[in-house]
Amino acid sequence: MKKIIVIGISGAGKSVLSRQVSQDLNLPLYHLDHIFHLPKGEMLDRSLFLTEQKKIMSEAAWVIDGNYAGSLPDRVAEADTIIWLDFPAWLCVMRVFRRSIRFRRDKSTRPDMAVHFEERLFSRDYVAFLYFVGSFNRKVRPKLLTAVNQRSANTDLIILKSKQDVMRFLSRL
Repeated sequence: MKKIIVIGISGAGKSVLSRQVSQDLNLPLYHLDHIFHLPKGEMLDRSLFLTEQKKIMSEAAWVIDGNYAGSLPDRVAEADTIIWLDFPAWLCVMRVFRRSIRFRRDKSTRPDMAVHFEERLFSRDYVAFLYFVGSFNRKVRPKLLTAVNQRSANTDLIILKSKQDVMRFLSRL
């Protein structure tokens, strides 16, 4: 495992798992959210985002955390391992809300996000994000499945469906 992508629903723990895998295997870690989100709620232009992603993927080894379904096929083509956190949406909505409260209370930014990122609880964007998480398995999961099914026969697919699955996986690293 030298080129690993970690995908799945928001709130499943992609970033936490990615950090642990990166640390355990001594691989550089890249959070796509960190690249995509700019100051003041702006987002990186798609072509610049793809350029940055391509630079990362040209390296000999990496762990890349994030879905970004539109560019997922490129990452799938380069990865030797795909780790998919395939959790229930209801659980992840609760986790996202709890995470937001915690980071807001601590007046800090999540480690996987750019330093300037600020979650605005109960804003229109935040409510839309919770809706996105709640509808992820119905709307986005099929796109991930399509991309993952295009993987090479040499690419390992690891599907983790619970916290216990994640713990077992990490204990075997």
